[in-house]
Amino acid sequence: MKRGFILLAFLLVPALALKAGWREVDTNGDGTPEKVAVTNLMDVAFSEDGRIVGWYVKPVKGREIRDYARAANLVRPGLPNPGLEGITLKAEGFAVEGGALVARFAGEGARATWRIPLERYSVTLSLELTAPATLLWSGIDGTDRPVTKLLLTGARDPVPSGKGEARYLAMQTKPKAGFAFVLEPQKTLPAELERQNGGVLARLALPAGTTELRVYGGQNELVRYHVEGLLDLPGLFQPNVWGQLSLGLLALMEFFYRLSGNWGLAILLLTLVVRLLLWPLMHQQFKAMAAMQRLKPYVDEINKKYKDPEKRNQALMKLYAEHKVNPAAGCLPILVQIPILFVLWRVIANYEFGQGFLWIPDLALPDPYYLLPVLYIAVMIAQTLLMAQGNKEMIRQSLFMNLLFVYLVLQFPAGVTLYWVFSTLIGLVQQWMINRQLATPAGG
Repeated sequence: MKRGFILLAFLLVPALALKAGWREVDTNGDGTPEKVAVTNLMDVAFSEDGRIVGWYVKPVKGREIRDYARAANLVRPGLPNPGLEGITLKAEGFAVEGGALVARFAGEGARATWRIPLERYSVTLSLELTAPATLLWSGIDGTDRPVTKLLLTGARDPVPSGKGEARYLAMQTKPKAGFAFVLEPQKTLPAELERQNGGVLARLALPAGTTELRVYGGQNELVRYHVEGLLDLPGLFQPNVWGQLSLGLLALMEFFYRLSGNWGLAILLLTLVVRLLLWPLMHQQFKAMAAMQRLKPYVDEINKKYKDPEKRNQALMKLYAEHKVNPAAGCLPILVQIPILFVLWRVIANYEFGQGFLWIPDLALPDPYYLLPVLYIAVMIAQTLLMAQGNKEMIRQSLFMNLLFVYLVLQFPAGVTLYWVFSTLIGLVQQWMINRQLATPAGG
């Protein structure tokens, strides 16, 4: 009981909102604090001379990184820190301007300006040079065999390494998972991409004047590339069957947003459409489960009566045949719907809404008041009671398994939890309708 009160108190205390901005933290343990840009998706640490010493992707959006030593850092140790080769810069200032964190550095014949949005993995690097220079970019940590891509001017497909006029350079931990760096100059630049010390080193030749680059450092994931406007880069990410399904659901969600003007309503409409499409399968599953629960007293009686497994199975098969119940009928619908629901979850989890709904300030971040997780618990308990129909053992097991899932729900973006609660609520209504339909006793 005491643990229950502690959990309830924890759920009712609002989550501490992340305060984005500039901080001084010794992220790499060298005794010198770095200037760190703290955002909802990542933290970027700059050294005193304007180089990047840490690019930390957050496992949970909008949450603080407590220990940088254990955080996912895309910058590869042992390789040159990303920055201008042979040019020493000094900080001119750090500010918050127009919804972005801005860092300015200047040195002899060079000036660098970084613009880091609070809700994007893509940053803008603007370089002003009085003479040609070379930009070094190292990565990527987390793998000894990174996937590298260099797309040259006029080519249809990228190559793993080489040199020439580049449209973009990419470093990925895996072909379709993990993390990635993508460097896309505003205009094609002479570039070289090579492997060094288990990582990758890119060189971009910069002309005198002003050069602007877009640098993406984040999830190597289809929906994020769509959000960041990188999915059209040739060869960067090739969607498979599930990826195509994700793009279809994504297009449907964006259609509902254009229709409603609100991302919360768009998620509810998308969830409703998916659950209606799955309604026949879910109906078969719930009906089979309800029928099995109605026969449980007879099954228990047979299990007590027959000790011989063969005779017991024969009696059970006869019971199922008499009542026209297929004990395996609920399995196939589960197998079919799980991948679809998982893909829908991935679409919402990796999207960036930048908009709230009701009491939720941002659907891309966890619910700061934990009201959605509380609603999920309430709906989950109600659905368990309906499905179990008085079976205490089933109630106990189901509640235990679902309560373990509550911790994950607390970390989900609010948009995902909204989808999960509404989807479970639709299932609750469907289960109630089936229970009413099968209300006649088994022997009637």
